[in-house]
Amino acid sequence: MSKKSVADHSLEWFHLISTVGPKEVPYLVELLAELGLVRKAVIDLESERLSLIARKQQITRDLEALKNRGRTLAGRVRSGLKTKYGYDNEQLTQYGMKPRRRRVGQAAAEQEAVAKHTDFEPVS
Repeated sequence: MSKKSVADHSLEWFHLISTVGPKEVPYLVELLAELGLVRKAVIDLESERLSLIARKQQITRDLEALKNRGRTLAGRVRSGLKTKYGYDNEQLTQYGMKPRRRRVGQAAAEQEAVAKHTDFEPVS
């Protein structure tokens, strides 16, 4: 593949088309006409390629912004569910979240401490 850019090729082809006259080499007239058409097609395709690259970059930026907003909203929803059910409620699993699970001995000790300072009895 050539290392020349599309602009370099186009300029070179334009120079050929504009400098070679039909009187000098009449047998090349058809080739020069086709070269002109090819040059125009290449310029059009390159222009379209560049606009698609720009569009792709814009779509990528928009997609990233929407993903960030979605992550923020999902975090708020999770936070709201944890506020409603508590951090250690097993109902969180139905929403795809892991509840905070404590060791059995730690939970029992906490219930006894609560019962000691309140009128409630620990649940067995």
